[in-house]
Amino acid sequence: MPKTGQLFEHLLTHYRGLFATLVLLPASALYSAYTSTRNLIAFRLKSAPAKHDERVQKVIRQIEDWKSNGAKEKLCTARSGWKTMSEMVPKYKLSHRKIDVGLYDILEISEQRGTVKVEPLATMGQISRDLISKGWTLAVLPELDDLTVGGLIMGFGIESSSHKYGLFQHICASFDLVTADGQCVRCSPSENADLYYLIPWSYGTLGFLVAAELRIIPARKFIRLHYQPVYSLVGYASRTFHGLDLPGTFCRAVEL
Repeated sequence: MPKTGQLFEHLLTHYRGLFATLVLLPASALYSAYTSTRNLIAFRLKSAPAKHDERVQKVIRQIEDWKSNGAKEKLCTARSGWKTMSEMVPKYKLSHRKIDVGLYDILEISEQRGTVKVEPLATMGQISRDLISKGWTLAVLPELDDLTVGGLIMGFGIESSSHKYGLFQHICASFDLVTADGQCVRCSPSENADLYYLIPWSYGTLGFLVAAELRIIPARKFIRLHYQPVYSLVGYASRTFHGLDLPGTFCRAVEL
């Protein structure tokens, strides 16, 4: 008689479509509904800014506890692997000290400065919905809704407006980072500039991101499209580089 583990593995391997339809899709829909409702309530009630400092202090207290216990393990976030966009199983977290960074909200939209301040686990879908309701959007808005601000800053982000505004890191006006010594440091081109320029692509090795200020632009209701067909690889490359000088906000190449 097969063991329970072997039976479960057999079912997942040979009946994965049925499992995904009956279990994973309903669970994903319920989780999505929960997070959307929670984020909407926090945004409408504007409760996140009042709680932000308290949540940052919670991160700092966890680091202080790690230090008081001898700082023996390496540090990592406590975010579960199933919540990420990566297929990698984060086994390294089994031996690391996990720090709970439960920061999911939009903190402030400043139309005067043209920025939005957000927490690191705020997603592109969440931010775009709230900004568009006020007539704004991110200057660089990666199109996958579940991508987080923290992931795009610590990793990499690009979109069809990047020929004009740069990579995702280039729309970041400032960062708030909690370092391994338990200090919350604000970084910008004029304040702790060395650290500011090192944070993008650092994959969390410099500290825990707790907030970021991003540049926003007006979101127009309609856009004007211009198609330019090309018929060779050379023509494609030439037109793509020429497109960098076009006045349009978005530039995308499509192969048919």
